[in-house]
Amino acid sequence: MREEKWGSGAGYLFSWEKPVSHYPVVLDGVVIGHLWAAQDPQGSAAGYLPVVSALDLEPRIRAVIVWDERFKESFLAGLTSEQALERWRRAGAHPEAGGVPADAVAQTAPGSEALSQAINPDYTGPSLDEVPDDGPDLFPEMDRWSDVSFAPVTLGRTFDTVTDQPVRYLPVHLGDELIGYLWASVTDEAADFQFLLPGDVTGNRARGWWLTEFRHLRESGVTPLQALCSRIGSPEDPKGGRIDADAEERTAPSLDALKEIARR
Repeated sequence: MREEKWGSGAGYLFSWEKPVSHYPVVLDGVVIGHLWAAQDPQGSAAGYLPVVSALDLEPRIRAVIVWDERFKESFLAGLTSEQALERWRRAGAHPEAGGVPADAVAQTAPGSEALSQAINPDYTGPSLDEVPDDGPDLFPEMDRWSDVSFAPVTLGRTFDTVTDQPVRYLPVHLGDELIGYLWASVTDEAADFQFLLPGDVTGNRARGWWLTEFRHLRESGVTPLQALCSRIGSPEDPKGGRIDADAEERTAPSLDALKEIARR
């Protein structure tokens, strides 16, 4: 079974391009999201998609966390995607995350992205052209969410994301593609993931994943340079990518110089 790595855990794939079954999730009479799962028995993909307009940011995040933990629990219990969907369909209402109405009938969508667009038809998220790639708070840490625009939240402090010092960096790949560079300052408490420019969804998701990794490492007392090398040779993550065991560490004279390297 294919896995999506979440730091030290694992879970269902967060997206699926083939048909998915889904149910509405209702809280206080309002549809706040949908539970979904791949219809393919071999497809280990399932999750929760919020209706962005249904809740304010903080309650939306709380709901995402609840459903995310529930699906992770099902994955670790060995349930298939469809079994997990049925399990949580019958779970009853949660006070913060809602529940699937007892009379709800499963619907079909062409894929998880199509479902997301259907339940959020007017939502486009922040324009990549409007988002500076060096701002410390624009891509806060994500733990297990599939889209940064759905549930941005800072759950702890990561390393500084800007520096005026030289930086050491390593290439990060996803499949056969280079998606960016992981870097750490030579002298201060700064480290981050620099996606290829101009940015895209793949790079943004990768940055969120690496910020979460760095948050955990920083809380464990790891230095930025130690964090830079912490996952060399580790298995590829579907969002964060991988640093190959033979990756060559290089030094850029500044973060601006690394950004020029990252321009396609």
